[in-house]
Amino acid sequence: MVELGLAFALAWAVLALVAGAALIVKRRWLSETITAERQSTVARAGARGPGSTVFLIVGLAFVAMGLFIIVWWASAAF
Repeated sequence: MVELGLAFALAWAVLALVAGAALIVKRRWLSETITAERQSTVARAGARGPGSTVFLIVGLAFVAMGLFIIVWWASAAF
């Protein structure tokens, strides 16, 4: 039987992998949407949003965290 802490770690790893993959896949859409929202008012017409590189870096960090947890769990299981 899996301990509660390990089950939580696995759930967190899967969540991190899914969130990271979503950020990587949707990074341009997120960047364009946030920039358009910031520029929607006349007072902030020149406002800039985060670039797609930001979402790529954060997505890769989430994927790395998820993979680290899965590798840690697999090494602890054997």
